[in-house]
Amino acid sequence: MKFFYIWLCLFSSLPLLAQSVKPEATDVLSLGKTLPLTPALQTLTQQLVKQPDNDAVRLEAVQLYLQGARKPGFDDWFHQAQALLDELSSTSRNSDSYWLLLADMQQQQHQFATALESLQRVFERDAANINASLMAARIYLAQNNTAAAQQACARLWQELFLFSVCSYEVAGRRGNAIQSYTALQQLYSQQKSLSVALDSWLRGILAEQAEMLGKPQQAIGWLEPALPQAPVSLWLKWADLSLQQDASAAVYARLQPLEQEYGLTDGLLLRLALAERNTKQGERYMTQLEPRMMLRIARGDKDHAADMVHYFLAVQPDAQAALHWAQLNYASAKEPDDLMLLQRARSAVQQEEGRL
Repeated sequence: MKFFYIWLCLFSSLPLLAQSVKPEATDVLSLGKTLPLTPALQTLTQQLVKQPDNDAVRLEAVQLYLQGARKPGFDDWFHQAQALLDELSSTSRNSDSYWLLLADMQQQQHQFATALESLQRVFERDAANINASLMAARIYLAQNNTAAAQQACARLWQELFLFSVCSYEVAGRRGNAIQSYTALQQLYSQQKSLSVALDSWLRGILAEQAEMLGKPQQAIGWLEPALPQAPVSLWLKWADLSLQQDASAAVYARLQPLEQEYGLTDGLLLRLALAERNTKQGERYMTQLEPRMMLRIARGDKDHAADMVHYFLAVQPDAQAALHWAQLNYASAKEPDDLMLLQRARSAVQQEEGRL
């Protein structure tokens, strides 16, 4: 499961079109949608106009931008958050809030080692900081360092629910998915009410472990109720599982309205294009997808390289290109999905070589 963090809420084959124009490396593509501010962000923005030196308000705005940026279509909010973070005074840049927000920005760019260094600044003052511990555990899992992830989970021992969920996720990654999946289901059934972020987090882990156990329909069932408020990571997993289960119509029906309202970034647009092709809805989204992928190739864009692997496996089949991007992706992120993509790319190369 491509990871997302809950700490912000705790912290208060189609050929290329012959007539297409190849983009230059310096080109910039925009989704072209105006993203509406939430009432809370509107209030904070107005406060900053009146009080431009109010770093407390600025930090709160960064937090809300990052929280919202993980929703489909709102990726541009990461840039808004970064801009505000860069405007903080030197005094505010020494606060735990700053280091947590900075670490979140860094992990989003797969700068995991740097993010852990930022979190260490928090641990030096608060060794059991809940938000830093959760983020560290997730980063270590992204690096496939389950021992360090469990150590980070252990810092949560005073928060039994968080400690349990964190530890069961690590156990699943260590090959104990049967036991941890059962325990997580029981734990979930005992919760009378969970925040949206906690519910999405737990459902994401349950879905991952259900998939590990060969239960894709159960995995889809865990994800679907969370989609309205879910981060992109869960949308991507739900779409991939649904496409694998021949539910392209459901994927098209859920993603197409989002694209119409906000626009979708590459990962979700790719899934929408696949669903469009599978349901014979035309090639509108395939046509939109192509220049974006070509631009990323021209720029050598390594961020979210998994999108390029999916593109060269499912949209524009090219086994060698898929393997190239899969290796780049796995060099930075080593989650189960990343390993699966690498294995699929290697298999595609072997099949291609076998036909020669």
